[in-house]
Amino acid sequence: MRWTVLSRAVACAAAAGLLAACAETVSGTSEPRIAMAPISFNEIAGWGDDKHSEALAAFRRSCPKLTTGADARIATDGGSRTITAAEWARICGAAAAVKAGDNRGARSFFEDNFRPMVVQAPGRFTGYFEPEMRGSKAPSRLFTVPVYRRPGDLTSKPYYTRTEIEQGALKGQGLEIAWVQDPVALFEVQVQGSGRIHLAEGGTLNLGFDGSNNQPYTAIGNVLIEMGVFKTKEQATWPAIRDWLKRNPRQARDVMRKNERYIFFRDTRNQAAVGAEGVSLTAQRSMAVDVTVTPFGTPIWIDTTRPVARKPGSTESYRRLMIAQDTGAAIQGPARGDVFFGGGRQAADWAGRMNSSGRAIVLVPNKG
Repeated sequence: MRWTVLSRAVACAAAAGLLAACAETVSGTSEPRIAMAPISFNEIAGWGDDKHSEALAAFRRSCPKLTTGADARIATDGGSRTITAAEWARICGAAAAVKAGDNRGARSFFEDNFRPMVVQAPGRFTGYFEPEMRGSKAPSRLFTVPVYRRPGDLTSKPYYTRTEIEQGALKGQGLEIAWVQDPVALFEVQVQGSGRIHLAEGGTLNLGFDGSNNQPYTAIGNVLIEMGVFKTKEQATWPAIRDWLKRNPRQARDVMRKNERYIFFRDTRNQAAVGAEGVSLTAQRSMAVDVTVTPFGTPIWIDTTRPVARKPGSTESYRRLMIAQDTGAAIQGPARGDVFFGGGRQAADWAGRMNSSGRAIVLVPNKG
């Protein structure tokens, strides 16, 4: 999930739970060189058991963006190379020819159009989900916490801090989409990047990411560790963090304000959760990545573990093909992934407890 801050370093080492990606600068440029090694599909554990048609369906959602967007750079074993919209158009054309639900055809599509490259850095995988909360389109004594749309004067420069906004910096500008009851729930939605409001008037309001205040992101799990609430990062799961915030409302406000980044939303008109790529996310097939090294639309095989439902401390093997369709401030490094688990209680449990090591295998498009 996006509560853990992971940072990229130039040395290949992991310390204090921070991921250090094996990255060095290509001589004479600022372009990072990612250590990667070729592998065959037959050598990928679990590859033959995956439901490739699910990953293909998610990949197809990226195609309208890939075929009309700007050229992208993707890391390879030799540095990086450019993937053009024309290349994506060829690949997306092949994807469109595979029938929905055809796992064998989908597997052949990925094997024919991509080559797998293992990232030579320790992988770290977390999860996020689409939270739900109660609210209203009108303020009341029950619903007092505003949810703001993107301000018209927002630029790429630092804007008001979270504290300033919560103290009324945007009040009276008509930017409120809705009002909610629980400030902790809204904070959770802001960190996750999307969510749903069950309206008192009836119906549901779907919130999609629409920019930030361009202020620094601070993981409040680290803040609570510094305060002595938790002793280790492993203890600072989101369920534990949320429980502490609920039980300590006065301190909770100050702790949440340590994270100065504030997220603005738009009404996605009943559309499913939308990632930073601008396409609807697919539960357990969409993943947030570091787009400075892995462009949107890239298929990535992850070999990691996932928490077992209702069994604290237990994990199970989690191997599957994901599609890069989102990003986040805490997602840094070529082997760093944040799995979108969808909505509901089970998704929240997986996302709240997942913080697993593993490896990432990037599927690099073949040259046409």
